[in-house]
Amino acid sequence: MLSPTTSRDGIGARRILVALGVSVLLHLAVLTKPGSLSFADKTIGSQSLQITLLAPTAVTPAVSQPKMESVPGPAEPKRKTASIVEAPADKPKVPQKPPETALTVPAHAAPSSSALKPDQTGPALGIPLPGLIGPVQRVALEFELFSGSDRQLIATARQLYTTDNAEHYGVSIEQTAKEEDAGGGEPWQLQISGTITGQGLSPSLFQMHGAVPERLMASKGASENPSVLPTKTRSGRIPDGILDRQSLLYQFMQQPPSLSGGQLWLTDGVMHRLYRYRLAGAESFTIPSLGGVRTIKLVLSTTDSPEVIELWLIPDLHYLPAKLRYTDRNGVITEQLVTALEFN
Repeated sequence: MLSPTTSRDGIGARRILVALGVSVLLHLAVLTKPGSLSFADKTIGSQSLQITLLAPTAVTPAVSQPKMESVPGPAEPKRKTASIVEAPADKPKVPQKPPETALTVPAHAAPSSSALKPDQTGPALGIPLPGLIGPVQRVALEFELFSGSDRQLIATARQLYTTDNAEHYGVSIEQTAKEEDAGGGEPWQLQISGTITGQGLSPSLFQMHGAVPERLMASKGASENPSVLPTKTRSGRIPDGILDRQSLLYQFMQQPPSLSGGQLWLTDGVMHRLYRYRLAGAESFTIPSLGGVRTIKLVLSTTDSPEVIELWLIPDLHYLPAKLRYTDRNGVITEQLVTALEFN
């Protein structure tokens, strides 16, 4: 027979077991219900996705955008512009070769390239006139010498220009045996020697005898009558290699005249002056030994004196002279007219 205590304990144990069973059943019912489990998963999943996506989207775009814009962007245009600049730079290099050959081919024309040097001392730098350029070794010409406004024939002469090795030159003038020659048959002659420089002719010595050479050299006033001029021999050194009037006849063979003019120093062995020359048109001449020739006229003048030199040159014949007219400060005219010309 059970005691009251034992029966009470048995009843409590049953109640606990029943409560446990009911709790287990309730949990099983909740867990096995489809809506409650899926709802819990969706809630958790959405919350985890919201947390993980917000952090990367806020950080990674800010860091990656500057890298994409700064690094690849400028680098590509630089490469494209470099290739564009290099392509045309290669093309101009090809036509640069012809100018080099054009300067080196005509070696004989080197003196003409230095023709601009005397003009650099003046206010303007000019372009040489077109023509047959380059010096020659020998020039032989004959001319008639007239004096005064009525062109009185006072002498006929032969003039010879020679150069040995393009470094030294000489000019010799002597009368030809003609009855019309002035001076009573007294022989006369003029000799000039000098060097050839990059700027043309540079005379150094002269020697003359007779009255006619004074008319061909002197820059002082001359008389209409050549018989009153001194007939003694005169020689000396030309100061500083300054051009004389007879060397002037061959100066432009060394360096053609400029379209814009230029300036030259001239002397007679005693006095010297700076002359400016200008182009004063063109004129046709007839030289018996050559026929018709085309000439250009240069006018040389100075501010220190009313003297004027007019010089006619033949561009097609190395700018050799066809005529020279000198008007001194007294208005006396001396004119040299070429009647025969040959050169080699």
